[in-house]
Amino acid sequence: MNITIVNGNSHPHQTTFETYLSTLAAQLTAEGHTVTPYTLREMDIRYCVGCFGCWVKTPGECVARDASREVCRTLINSDFALWAAPLRLGFPDAMLKKMLDKSIPLLHPYFLIDDGEVRHRPRYDHYPRVGLLLEKEADTDAEDLRIVGEILTRTAKGLKSRMEFVLTTEQPVTDVVHAITNGGGSVPFTPQLAPIPGVRVTPPGRLTVFNGSPRGAKGNTPLLLEHVMQGFTAAGNRTAEMFHLVRQNELESYREMFAAAEAVLVGFPLYTDAMPGIVKAFIEALEPLRGRAGNPPLGFLVQSGFPESLHLRYVERYLAKLATRLGCPYLGTIVKGGCESVRLMPEILNRKLFAQLFELGKQLGETGQFDMARLQKLARPERYPGYMKPAIEGMLLFFSVYWSNQLKENGVYEQRSARPYQD
Repeated sequence: MNITIVNGNSHPHQTTFETYLSTLAAQLTAEGHTVTPYTLREMDIRYCVGCFGCWVKTPGECVARDASREVCRTLINSDFALWAAPLRLGFPDAMLKKMLDKSIPLLHPYFLIDDGEVRHRPRYDHYPRVGLLLEKEADTDAEDLRIVGEILTRTAKGLKSRMEFVLTTEQPVTDVVHAITNGGGSVPFTPQLAPIPGVRVTPPGRLTVFNGSPRGAKGNTPLLLEHVMQGFTAAGNRTAEMFHLVRQNELESYREMFAAAEAVLVGFPLYTDAMPGIVKAFIEALEPLRGRAGNPPLGFLVQSGFPESLHLRYVERYLAKLATRLGCPYLGTIVKGGCESVRLMPEILNRKLFAQLFELGKQLGETGQFDMARLQKLARPERYPGYMKPAIEGMLLFFSVYWSNQLKENGVYEQRSARPYQD
């Protein structure tokens, strides 16, 4: 069996985790398996910037010639892939998230309906089985493991694989070896989650906004955030300012801004069923503020290109727990699917969406909370009923035309289904 171990531990001083993985690799090798370990912190892997070049310019390969190409090639030719990382503020290390984001070249841009959800089509005929190995934090509880397990199970599903187990380094290495070599299991996930209500706080006069789009100011996320900010400042006696997390060299100053904020809103697009790697790096930068008295109320805006909001509910559950872990009053999460083309659409088609976001921002400034009824209305549809499948398939054909036109403009339409990593 060809087994790839993806080590997402960014802190080499966590020697117990490193020793565990070394022992695991040695035992698998002793049993006759071919093991390829990757220690991501030692590799040149850049953040995904959301350019979609891997779909429309160099089909099947990231346009950045970094080490993620090597990892993707090995993964797609593996029988099993182990995603391994310590938990940091309740979610796997940002180093692992960075690599998961760089796995999207293994998919096709065109859509299909998979188990009642809109997903991307597979690019390859074979994808490796997947397992998740975590090192717990001091405050990790069963809920944390369930939240992370369900999110990464959906990530595996999106990558046309199957999550077979979620284990921790508290368990003997032999248990992980057995789980990898015997296989056949699967980790279930809740088919649909309810939104989590936020709390009411004293209406803030100042809102600090962090834009987590890897495209920076050019993304769809900041456009949505701007309309929330406009509503918040509509009365004229409140202020709002936005900062872009793509500027990773400013994380220390962003942490100071977070600590001094009166209220915070963090927005980002869904990347492989969770936050982009740059957002996870920002979250980890907040570690020194964990549980600090006086941390600001914290809300989120999460958007996705997939039309249904159900894709976003899983990371919402993590975000609510994150606010609790940091000691921040949780304001709630603004959830909206179908946003990939927002910047390309005529203003008249976005008018209703922008008005809803404006009202949410206005309400936060006036009442100190996001109204749950408004949040739920904005999030529709959570999931399309089965009888709408023909209509949804027709809509997906429209998006196929969108991708095809970009491929043609770049002169690579004939290579749209290329499989550059297939050995």
